[in-house]
Amino acid sequence: MGFLKVSSNGRYFTRDGKPFFWLGDTIWPVCSMYSVDELDEYFGRRAKQGFTVEHIGLPWDGFIDLHHTDATEDGESLWLNNNPATPNEKFFKKVDAVLAVAKKHGLIVSILPCGGSIGSYVHRKKIITKDNARAYGKWLGQRYKDEPDIVWGNGFDLHPWLYDDIAQEISAGLREGDGGNHLIFYHPCGGTSSSYFHDEDWLAGNFIQTWADYENIHSMVIADFHRKPHKPVVMVEGAYEAGVEYPTAPITAGLVRRQAYTSYLSGATGHSYGHNDVWRKTPYWRDALDALGGNQLTILKDFFTSLEWWKLEPRQLMFAEEVPPTKHIAACSSDGNFAVVYFYCRTTLSIDLGAVGTKKPLEAVWVDPQTGKRQAIGVFSDMGIQQFTSPAWCEDALLLLTEK
Repeated sequence: MGFLKVSSNGRYFTRDGKPFFWLGDTIWPVCSMYSVDELDEYFGRRAKQGFTVEHIGLPWDGFIDLHHTDATEDGESLWLNNNPATPNEKFFKKVDAVLAVAKKHGLIVSILPCGGSIGSYVHRKKIITKDNARAYGKWLGQRYKDEPDIVWGNGFDLHPWLYDDIAQEISAGLREGDGGNHLIFYHPCGGTSSSYFHDEDWLAGNFIQTWADYENIHSMVIADFHRKPHKPVVMVEGAYEAGVEYPTAPITAGLVRRQAYTSYLSGATGHSYGHNDVWRKTPYWRDALDALGGNQLTILKDFFTSLEWWKLEPRQLMFAEEVPPTKHIAACSSDGNFAVVYFYCRTTLSIDLGAVGTKKPLEAVWVDPQTGKRQAIGVFSDMGIQQFTSPAWCEDALLLLTEK
């Protein structure tokens, strides 16, 4: 398999010339907290569920209330003498093993080389500095320049404008080391990478993190969708399923679905999921493999990949009346062949079929995001305004309109 690339129109990712569907999962402390056998089990399950990208960190000291270590289970630290300019080869044997397991299961790994939490290694510990960041990035780039199953995630779990000089050095080093083989992103802490780095030629696409601010996913994604030059948008980190630290905790499967469908239909080419018991590696992490929300993202992937999803563009004009974009979302294919409307809850909405952009009849179908069950509605030849009432058997619902 080849390297992940950006499409010629800047809207999505491709691999071996074909559109690549980004459905991410988050398992930050892989090197320090998970054994290779555990990862084989974990990645195998995620691959069967349809996930395509895994987000990992290299240095990891956990979160404020946790006691993780940034060394491997064998006690090997990431850097010799705590100096990023001198990476520890023994630690990277573990990284190599992680990547080998991911490759075995057909997963791409998004690597955050400066990981930690809330700027652990640039702000609190001040281990990664402007003076050593480029050397660290170059070493990483050279080591993995021929590994097609990775992308790089710059950033420190801080706002993009904090320590931007270190971010620039990391990116410069990565590009020097691998010759531009790999896509580089910036993983922000709240907000979007476009707020500071959009015009940088090293930034392949824009990552968005909302944490608990998931009501603004639509506005943030659609703003990045319309930025020029066009770059793919990934809603990379929202509220984690079963998360306990959010104002609206716990995070339910319903909210997991709504975050994801809002992302894809607002203009994102990718969305990444996470579960509280995985990134924390609680004793219940195995149970989390079959959490309801995570399993329902399999249905999401099956739904979108049955369509030419890469043609989708946000189109709230399909609503004939004002609706809150924090709830109901609409998107159409660029050629007018199909449209998708997400009904956030059970309700009746007036839909302008003329906004789809086709003169042919449209076949309408309900899809249940929880089960994948479909129910035919009928064929509409009148491209005017039609009312649709979502089924009583759906908590939330997808209206699929396809050219007949």
